[in-house]
Amino acid sequence: MSKKKYYYDLHIHTCLSACANELMTPNNILNMAMLKKLDIIAITDHGSAKQLSVINELRKSYDFLVIPGIEISVAERFHMVVYFYSFDDAIKFDSVLEKFIVKVPFDTKKYGEQMITDIYDETVMLYPYKLSAPISIGYKKVIELLKGYRHLIFLAHVNRNKDSGIDYINDIKINGVEVTKNDTSDDFIKKHQLMKYPIIYNSDAHNIVEIQERESYNYLELEELTVEAFFRYFNG
Repeated sequence: MSKKKYYYDLHIHTCLSACANELMTPNNILNMAMLKKLDIIAITDHGSAKQLSVINELRKSYDFLVIPGIEISVAERFHMVVYFYSFDDAIKFDSVLEKFIVKVPFDTKKYGEQMITDIYDETVMLYPYKLSAPISIGYKKVIELLKGYRHLIFLAHVNRNKDSGIDYINDIKINGVEVTKNDTSDDFIKKHQLMKYPIIYNSDAHNIVEIQERESYNYLELEELTVEAFFRYFNG
């Protein structure tokens, strides 16, 4: 079967992430992805899948593929992006992950609110604990908990000075690494010998204009536009 290029942005935050703009509602995100002619997007809020049930309902009106995900800040203070094969698995794992969210209130005036919306982008709940804070367990325990779910694990934005898991890259069985595209990213990839891993370049969008355009680097060559083909690409 011949392969085709599919353009992606696999790291997008909704208004459930405190650091995201309040206009990062499900409808706004999906409409912007359509306008930018992306073929695959992933919703990856900090520490939670609580916005994914609405995304799952809305995505049926669009032609592109939506991958459910979560960006997890582990106790070692680096970020992993986990992609799930199904929305059901992501939402079920959220119930597991919730047990390890540190239940400490945070300054919403400083960091912003964490809004869960309905299908009309109306806020139905404000989540009270900071989801981007490190959870109470380390990456080894997270990986153990994920074994019951079909998933992919990526180290997030490894070439950033903050929240990078580059020091742990040889200790974790990962499906790939996420690199922030910039003038020094190619040098970083060579220095750390990342060429042996699948590399993805995402926006990590926290506001609507940051959602990625079609570029020369953000595409995958797949046999078809399905979650099965997406997972097969990264599982070899």
